[in-house]
Amino acid sequence: MGKLLRAGFARLWKAPVFWLGVVFMVFWGGVVCHSAWEGGQEGVVYFMYDLCRYHCIATAFLPAVFCGLFLGTEYDHGVIRNKLTAGCSRPAVYLSSLMLSLAACFLMVAAYFLPVAVFGPSVTEGLGVAPRTLALTLGGELLMAAALCSLCTLGAMLISRKALLAVVLLLATLGGLAVSATVEGRLEEQEFFQGMMMDASGQIRDASDMPNPDYLRGRERELYQLAADLLPTGQALAYNFNMIVHPVRMCLFSLLISLLSTAGGMIAFRRKDIK
Repeated sequence: MGKLLRAGFARLWKAPVFWLGVVFMVFWGGVVCHSAWEGGQEGVVYFMYDLCRYHCIATAFLPAVFCGLFLGTEYDHGVIRNKLTAGCSRPAVYLSSLMLSLAACFLMVAAYFLPVAVFGPSVTEGLGVAPRTLALTLGGELLMAAALCSLCTLGAMLISRKALLAVVLLLATLGGLAVSATVEGRLEEQEFFQGMMMDASGQIRDASDMPNPDYLRGRERELYQLAADLLPTGQALAYNFNMIVHPVRMCLFSLLISLLSTAGGMIAFRRKDIK
């Protein structure tokens, strides 16, 4: 395992896709800080809590891009076959790839926080939340990224064709975000509409509120909220737009997805025919 990780990190430091991801996240962090500064000039108040959330949608794409372009080359170039021929066990190969993708993703996320840490305090009005809430949110974001890395690593270790892998991972991420946006849209429906009526003189006046037929209630709302909390892409939207309802449950779901996808991926990889 140690030799696999050393070789993997030596390759990582030379990988263009990793450094492009780092540069992009630094740039994105700078854009967010600049937007907060411009908002402050117009009287809009931003907090550090806000700046610590605005990377989550971008982060959702990092595992798909990295695993598709970095891990995907290992089948095309025969790297996995060479590792197994050299005597490395399949669980060690799988876990080393997972640890490499986790490290790369976390480093790219950390790159976002470099400009936030430098410029954030001067363009915000404090934390905005209790330190415990901020810590829980940051931990949840990392667990969300870990869940996405685990799923993308599973795909990278089971799909042998690099081009197909890249397309599948990107489409899966986009599809997950589309489904999650639909779910969140239903959850954000207002319970009542503002009623309007026209009096005898033709003037429009407020009337009693009208119930919204699209508002989710009871068991149906619980199922939609469960889906929003369970999907890693749903968590990315919830963190990014501060629609967090069950922060602890989201963390537990991310941890569960990471464990199940890793266990299932290792079992499937042990049975995969490596040509």
